Amino acid sequence: MGEVGELGGLRLGDLPGLANTVADLVGGAITIEDPQSRVLAYSRLEHEPDPMRRLTILGQEVPRWRVHELRESGFFRTLWNTDDVVRLPADGRYAERLVIAVRDGSEVLGSLWAAADGRPLAEGAAEALRTAARAAVPHLSHHRTWGRAAARAREEAVHALLEHRTYAEDSAYAARAAREAGLVPGRPYAVMVAEVHPSAVMGANPFTVVSAEVYGGRAARAVPGSSSLPASSSVPGLSSAHGPPSVPAPSPVSPVSPVPVSGSASEQRVLDVLALQATAYRPGCVTARTGRRLHVLVPAAGGETDPARGLLPAARSVSRGVVFTGVGPVAADLSGLPASREAAELVVRVLRERAAREPATGDRPGTGPWAVSAAAAYDEVVPEAALLRVLDRVGPLWETLSGPVHAMTEHDRAHGSAYGATVAAYLDAFGDTGVAARRLNVHANTLRYRLRRARQLFGLDLDDPTVRLLADIGLRLARRTR
Repeated sequence: MGEVGELGGLRLGDLPGLANTVADLVGGAITIEDPQSRVLAYSRLEHEPDPMRRLTILGQEVPRWRVHELRESGFFRTLWNTDDVVRLPADGRYAERLVIAVRDGSEVLGSLWAAADGRPLAEGAAEALRTAARAAVPHLSHHRTWGRAAARAREEAVHALLEHRTYAEDSAYAARAAREAGLVPGRPYAVMVAEVHPSAVMGANPFTVVSAEVYGGRAARAVPGSSSLPASSSVPGLSSAHGPPSVPAPSPVSPVSPVPVSGSASEQRVLDVLALQATAYRPGCVTARTGRRLHVLVPAAGGETDPARGLLPAARSVSRGVVFTGVGPVAADLSGLPASREAAELVVRVLRERAAREPATGDRPGTGPWAVSAAAAYDEVVPEAALLRVLDRVGPLWETLSGPVHAMTEHDRAHGSAYGATVAAYLDAFGDTGVAARRLNVHANTLRYRLRRARQLFGLDLDDPTVRLLADIGLRLARRTR
């Protein structure tokens, strides 16, 4: 109660006062940072700070090379996906640190960093930091509120720059929007689009955890059957403050009670993590979200053709939900951003349709429609993206026509039959009934019977190449995802 009282006596928004009070409670030096690793406040200096704290305070942000180091090690992924204190042990270069994210519901407001300040941290430092994180919410919320209007204006500017009409209608407005968004005119950018879905909706296992092998490995892995980082887990070089000091060998994940991932709050939390990873990835990255999508504008160095490549592993390894991520070609200037955005969104659709066609199998748990995150660049899916464009144009015309394929798909919708799926599998297998039967998990004789019935009922003659082409088009339109 004493700790809560001390923290509760601060003037709302007094971040330096908050830092000093928390420093007294944990027996160390405190830095309060925003989600982009910029320093919001720090406690008074009682002893000579270690080199990292000195660099961070003088630069008013964590050095970019250190942010890259922590991101690559999996530290940030762990921090943004747990509500508990995470320990960074002393490593010969820097003093021990305890870190905790400050959240307001699903929104990450920032983080509190406690560093040993010439003496070991207090015995109850971790518990004091947990209390401080709860008490810091109104202060960081107040700090963020006054910046929300500017943030909304920046996001609206980004959205405007991603639309063709902005450049066609008002070039002066496009220039103002670029300044508002913090983009550099004449600099090349690539657009990345990440679309998140809760895995419980996808049919995959809705319980995931960041692997205990995160820190010390190159990336985090989603482990089915667990929830966020368990309090008793230990990570090489990184551990929960509940557990013993970390050791240089991987420790097993301790099972905990899982929490289902579902609803828009979970989706927004995933987008929070992705946005944080994007802004930490490279100076000049700009993000904006629309519903369950996050758009990221990634600046390209001279001659660079895939500036967002390093972000794709982070999107694939998200620990909650399923994320489909696409990257468009590099736009030589700002007027090319809408085309890059359209290409990135096409990639997302390609990945979504691939996932929807993936059959669930008994010997591969967690497989099935939309069970696994995926990411790709536009040049990796050109044929499928071109086909989507063709189907987009053909779709309205197809709906005005009639014929055997229309009759078959209508029958499937009305009666729950699987003639369309059977014919689609047969066409995808180039007429190999054995391969098609295995994909549908039915006997080859069953598949042949269904094909004969499709011919009898609907007049579908798959020996005719024109009918095969129409069937392929019609069935792709019938099963496509929007």
